[in-house]
Amino acid sequence: MPRPWRMLRRPEEAGRRLARLLARAGWFVPGWFVLLAGCRAPEAERTAAVPPAAVARGDFAGLQAALAAGDDPRAAQLVNELARRELARDEAAQVEAARSVLRGRELVASLGLELASEEVSARPGLFELVLRVENRSSAALTLALPPADLKRHRATIDVRGAEGLEFDSLQCTVLSELALGPGARERRVLLTYELPLGRALAVRERWALAPRSGEVRADGRRYPAAGVVVAGCARERVSPLLGEELAPSALAAALQAEPAPDTRLLLETALRIAPTAREAALGALSEPVAALARSAPERVRAAEPALRWLTGNRDLGGDAAAWARYLAVRAQVGAETGGERPRLDLPARRE
Repeated sequence: MPRPWRMLRRPEEAGRRLARLLARAGWFVPGWFVLLAGCRAPEAERTAAVPPAAVARGDFAGLQAALAAGDDPRAAQLVNELARRELARDEAAQVEAARSVLRGRELVASLGLELASEEVSARPGLFELVLRVENRSSAALTLALPPADLKRHRATIDVRGAEGLEFDSLQCTVLSELALGPGARERRVLLTYELPLGRALAVRERWALAPRSGEVRADGRRYPAAGVVVAGCARERVSPLLGEELAPSALAAALQAEPAPDTRLLLETALRIAPTAREAALGALSEPVAALARSAPERVRAAEPALRWLTGNRDLGGDAAAWARYLAVRAQVGAETGGERPRLDLPARRE
């Protein structure tokens, strides 16, 4: 007896075998029966016989890939296409889960979250760290995330150019139950703190808030909330004994002055340049540093603490040629991007 799966794989052979079996049993088998028994169904009929859910399965991989790649328009298109088909229960659940993810991303994208360090008028050196929040959507929502890590990097520099680095972290629950109305703008005080100078000429710090994934509630439903971004902030304080602010070109002029300036003078000059003028100051330094790296590298080495403070680069040390290359590349990138560069405050902590 032929095996049934072989007959299903080759229907034309199955028709001939069935005809031979019937002939052995004494049946008369006409030729047209052999042809009909072994013929294949038309392509259109075979396609129509496939369940709609099976036809749709190929799109689920594309949906998952679009979600993973953050291609939300493509993912939304696939969700709408799949929702119009007849799906099995588990497949319909996958489509609904994808729709929920997309809605959660839309709500998260409508949030503006940023840290800010604000002066308190009570006394110098006292500040408030606040979270500024904006809900740009037309829906009231509540952000419910696990406690986030509030991180602070702090650096001080003394008259010798020696730096002190600190890093600390604490848990912050401000995003654990953050309810916002449509179009709301709010300010939440996270903590009040001091930024002491001590014996340092200057101190600066950078704050960052690192949220974890959770959920966002809106429209009476819960949606996943992942990739929530909070913009960080920086704060700087300079000793009032240093004097008034200087022009961006002041450090380049001091570096080329006669007699040769010492490290302290160059550092104090750099500290008196406003943070907003630092890129202009570094642009003015590019050519003088390149020339001095060849003719008087000891001057560039004396300026290393000043250059380190302005750039945040602690890797070059007293290598005059390295500073010349670094400033040249920085000036070139600034020219190509219209002067816009990533903000250089403090480096990430090395574990």
